[in-house]
Amino acid sequence: MYTFLLFLLFAIAKAVDGYICLERRVPDQIRLAFAGNNAVNVGWHSYACPFRIDNPNPTPTVFYGLSRTTLKFTSVNRQSKAYNRRNIIKTSWFYSVELRNLKPSTIYYYKIAASQYVSASNIYSFKSPPTLGDRRRAINIAAYGDLGVDGLLGTVTNGAGLFERALRALQRILPKVDFFLHHGDICYADNTPLLLFGKTYEEAMDYCQTAMMKITSTRFYMTAVLTYSKITNKPS
Repeated sequence: MYTFLLFLLFAIAKAVDGYICLERRVPDQIRLAFAGNNAVNVGWHSYACPFRIDNPNPTPTVFYGLSRTTLKFTSVNRQSKAYNRRNIIKTSWFYSVELRNLKPSTIYYYKIAASQYVSASNIYSFKSPPTLGDRRRAINIAAYGDLGVDGLLGTVTNGAGLFERALRALQRILPKVDFFLHHGDICYADNTPLLLFGKTYEEAMDYCQTAMMKITSTRFYMTAVLTYSKITNKPS
């Protein structure tokens, strides 16, 4: 009798787990970064299924190649990091895989492989960095700072959708830019209702990073450190 009840509970748990994970996750927040000579790092984020904190992708894998239809190279990285494990509804996992031995100034196509309940990504492309000292072609760099305050306070001071408007402006110049250098804040997220209009810190950052993926998945994007300094006058 007890064996039957245990088996029944196990079957119910598996069915519930299967139902919860029925909607497959997708890799998001995909971004590119330089990784030394002739190498590029592909990073991304995925959510675990609700009520599960185990890694949905224990062997992060990226397929890549010189043709959209022939991704004949494979790179795997077994290291990944979890964030916000206390939130059993939305535990975040972050991954990064290096693509090495790339030809300089060459268009590559890549796709993040599927795993468990996480679907494969779309196929994206990038141009690998040129050889150091190569001056045959200019490198176009877009430099700007601070995407601005969103939420209720941002709407009052700057008009609605400041972040989205800034993002659309960057997307319009995307075909002409090789590298984005961002001085300062990407998104304001400090659990202040006036700033976030109801979004938590994690929700605000996830929204901003995912919205920027049209740029960061196909261009190298670097965010510089921004420091606010407060000058204090002390009595002599």
